[in-house]
Amino acid sequence: MKRIFKWLGILLGVLVLLIIAGGVIVMLVVDKELIAGRMGAMLNRHVTIDTIDAGLFSVVSGIDVTGVRVSNYKTPEQLEALKGKPVPENDLFAGLKGLSLRLRLVPLLSGNVQVAEFVLHDPVIHLVKNRDGTFNFSDLLQPETEEKEPSKPFSADDLPFGLTLGRVGVERGTVTYLDLGLNQTLQVYDLTLLAHSADIDPSQLAKRNDVKIRFKAGIKPKEPLKTGAVRTFDIGLAAEGSVKPFDVKTRLLDPEVALQVESHHGSLSGVRILEALQAVKALEPYTGKLSFLQEEVTWKKAGVVVWYKADNARLSTGRIAGEDYSVDFSGSTNIDTKAIDLDLGMELGPEAYQAIRSSIEKNLQNQIRGDVAKYVSAERLTDMIMKHLTNEEGKVYLKYKVTGTAASPRPTLVAPTLPSLQALLKEAGADAADIAREAAEKEAQKAIEKGTQQLEDELRKRLRF
Repeated sequence: MKRIFKWLGILLGVLVLLIIAGGVIVMLVVDKELIAGRMGAMLNRHVTIDTIDAGLFSVVSGIDVTGVRVSNYKTPEQLEALKGKPVPENDLFAGLKGLSLRLRLVPLLSGNVQVAEFVLHDPVIHLVKNRDGTFNFSDLLQPETEEKEPSKPFSADDLPFGLTLGRVGVERGTVTYLDLGLNQTLQVYDLTLLAHSADIDPSQLAKRNDVKIRFKAGIKPKEPLKTGAVRTFDIGLAAEGSVKPFDVKTRLLDPEVALQVESHHGSLSGVRILEALQAVKALEPYTGKLSFLQEEVTWKKAGVVVWYKADNARLSTGRIAGEDYSVDFSGSTNIDTKAIDLDLGMELGPEAYQAIRSSIEKNLQNQIRGDVAKYVSAERLTDMIMKHLTNEEGKVYLKYKVTGTAASPRPTLVAPTLPSLQALLKEAGADAADIAREAAEKEAQKAIEKGTQQLEDELRKRLRF
């Protein structure tokens, strides 16, 4: 027993020495001016850091950094002139309120990197696309001038060790994207994107190839969009799911993503698909042009299950619910080509129901006149048509197949299929043939009466009585 305690004491002592040694190294190496200068030279940007908290036990407790600010591109001469100066707000490329890094020491000693936490707090990023198609970060993507062999696709075999992550990502971030060519700006706000419970091991890829994802953000344009599938929007999103970073067969980096996405608030205007649905002419003979959908669509609850791999996304159990409508949808889309193939079901509430009913009845009143009106009223035919349009709950329900692209959708009404006016009249007990025959008989009778009257008048003239 004493020997066991002895070895435990030795092990604990070695561990403490390693922690102290690591802390001393961190204290000596981690200097905010030195790190800011090296970052600036590497990025060709002016970098400032407020504080770096790296104490003696930072190897265990972690490193905290605050007040990091990075400017837009600068020449070496400009960087030299900016030493000791702050990064002005109008030149900010990226900044963050704080950064925290914490590693698990014991697994690191055996060559297994376990990151307990690596989180960027309140980052702000300004992305700009110039009129010539370049970005304000394009210089960071330029290859080195010396010739090198083409880079190979990243593989799981390129990982030198297994990787386990606790919490890695961004909290409460803001990203603005300015397209100078289109003169429009998108903003992502309240962005939280965290990878957690990640477990990747190249030697056991079939079993250990998973990263859990948690996402939350709002997104909106600062002005109406000039291109795309909508004109304006403000959408709050939240998602949870997992990512398999590597393809098990090829072992290449080829992420497979499965997410449950929800939205508890949102608004859209100028939605191309909804505009296309209103233009479908299958119901126009009875309803006229459908105009029940408002210019701005809002909702308080929406959700969809998304699966994605290699630019292809599958959507299932999708649903958007507003105050006077709900839409169920499923299908697929290609992120690259924007092609869509969706099955869409739309259930309309009381307000839309009344709008459609009034439109049908008014349309029928213009068609049902004369002898037909004696057999059936526009109101009765409207009741019959509404039965075809409504589901068991008495709500208007329309099913569509939507193909084409998100910006140029092609919807087709799948259900319901309304019978012809002649079929509806027959169903109402007013056969069009009988009405026509009776009308003909009446016309014939009128002709006989008219001929008889003319004959009588002629006889009176001749016989003079």
